[in-house]
Amino acid sequence: MLPAVHVKNITKTYRLYQKPVHRLLEAVTRRPRHQQVTSLEALSFDLPPGGTLGIIGENGAGKSTLLKILAGTLTPTTGRINLTGRVSALLELGAGFHPEFTGRENIYLNASLHGLNNAEIREKEQSIIDFADIKGFIDRPIKTYSSGMNIRLAFSIATSIDPDILIIDEALSVGDQRFQQKCVERMTGFRKAGKTLVVCSHSMYMINALCRDALWLENGALKEHGTTSRVISAYMAAQEAKQEKEVAQEDADAPGADMPEVTVESVQICNQDGSMCEQIQQFEDMVVKIRLKRHTDAGFQGHVALVLEDSNNAVVFGTLTRDQHGEAIAFAPRQTIELLLPALPLQKGTYTARALVSDMHGLRLVHQSGSGPCLVQSRHPEYGIVWMAHEWKI
Repeated sequence: MLPAVHVKNITKTYRLYQKPVHRLLEAVTRRPRHQQVTSLEALSFDLPPGGTLGIIGENGAGKSTLLKILAGTLTPTTGRINLTGRVSALLELGAGFHPEFTGRENIYLNASLHGLNNAEIREKEQSIIDFADIKGFIDRPIKTYSSGMNIRLAFSIATSIDPDILIIDEALSVGDQRFQQKCVERMTGFRKAGKTLVVCSHSMYMINALCRDALWLENGALKEHGTTSRVISAYMAAQEAKQEKEVAQEDADAPGADMPEVTVESVQICNQDGSMCEQIQQFEDMVVKIRLKRHTDAGFQGHVALVLEDSNNAVVFGTLTRDQHGEAIAFAPRQTIELLLPALPLQKGTYTARALVSDMHGLRLVHQSGSGPCLVQSRHPEYGIVWMAHEWKI
């Protein structure tokens, strides 16, 4: 079976000129007057029909450039790309809309650009308007729309033309929470229908929920490609290490700065067998392993806290060693502390663990570090943060 998306050694470079006149001088003298910037470099991957791929990376990594190339709005400098089937893309806010046309007129304009004829557009017109939920504004010019209304209409059109390949950039972050949920449900429906989905987002929760595979870009190059949970874990660990390095550098540059008495070297979420894991079943035992290193002579005492956070960085549970043991810990040069969470009641979602070391009074934060994400899987249909035993009586 041919891949739905085939990318082979694509590179995208831009020429930057300090002054506009340098373009003319370069053409006349045939001497380079530009600086060459590479946005993507020798990137290759395949995505099968029905595959779901999340694109992650820091700002400037080349994510939007890649999506524009996939959507056909940019041409790679070198390399080859082939997409099989009808492609629909939602990239920049308002792209493909004429500001003077009404929302209804832009439906016909935008859908016709995707290859639909007038009869097909008329058939889908009402469902597009209903999903966008902007009935009172549909016959007003697009230039009077808010950014949220723009994205509602654009997403509704892009997903209503029955594409074989759907490409979504970070644009959904503009919409309100209720509409974002509608979008996620529609994209989940696309995935179940066997459509090919490519999503770029800074929300690791959205990527984890929608995509089976992920691609991590760093400085325009492929850093890692594989299952979503593994790639996200590696990305989050790298982000954490980078942040710790920056903090450590700031501390080192500060006058009179010293190394913390104790540092958290790693935080690992493990299953009931003690093996590090990226996903765990609800009601299984979870073990959090915290590796510590003491940088001072013997005698420093303190406490360790553990905080579980959801994908929005909201705390769902926190505990401090002082609450159970009372006395402070006399830290060893190197040691591992484990926290057992038996029969984990958390509902389905992505969670991280953050460990903090404080002084013996629990007042001064000495050091902290976090784990990679862990997906809790559940067969229960209830919603919320935790599952509780319950019984309906009617």
